Amino acid sequence: MDAIEIFEEMGRSFEKKIDEDFECSIQFNISDTDDNILIKIGNGEVRITSGIDEGVDMIIDTTTETIQDIYDRKITAFAAAGKADPSEPAPLDWTIGGGFRPAKMKNIYYTLMHFFHPEEPEKIKLGEEYSRMVHGGLAIPLYYHPGFRSAWYMIKKGEKLNEPGDTDPFPQGIVVIDGEGYAKIGDKTVEIKKNESYYIPPNSDQVLWTDSDEPLVIIWLAWGEGA
Repeated sequence: MDAIEIFEEMGRSFEKKIDEDFECSIQFNISDTDDNILIKIGNGEVRITSGIDEGVDMIIDTTTETIQDIYDRKITAFAAAGKADPSEPAPLDWTIGGGFRPAKMKNIYYTLMHFFHPEEPEKIKLGEEYSRMVHGGLAIPLYYHPGFRSAWYMIKKGEKLNEPGDTDPFPQGIVVIDGEGYAKIGDKTVEIKKNESYYIPPNSDQVLWTDSDEPLVIIWLAWGEGA
């Protein structure tokens, strides 16, 4: 299947997941084939055409291989688009388009989350082989809804998830599902291990690492305004 055929299959499934007033537009530039593919969503429909439109919400530069990997469930679109900083490259290397408005960000997140999961129920595979390095740890974004975010992280010895001063204005939590290590939460550093959960207040440091040869694996949660 080529990229347009993959997008068309996913688009038919996505139409069942959106309301009439849902709007989003993304231009995909496929570098190895020089194809430009427009995905425009509105009035309960997904329209996929060839061409260039600088007035879309988001522009994504990628390759046929990345699109195929997403289709084959080797990586999720959210993971492929993950960046610790907008200047970083990514397999789905996104920039804001001319039609973007901050209020549309929730629709872009929703599209990245659900457009590329045509199966029902949607499933995300966890493990190092499905992850990418983001914020200093191997990451797989999980679920997004306005006011809620979540992700799976694996931190290996010698790696550090976040840095002092990397804070967010909303509350967060971590659930340790494997391994042991350390967490700097606010001005305190604590030992953490499997089957423990920790609350991170707004505007607090949140730095995680391990000195063990076994990776530290967590589920990260964030909620509230701005999450």
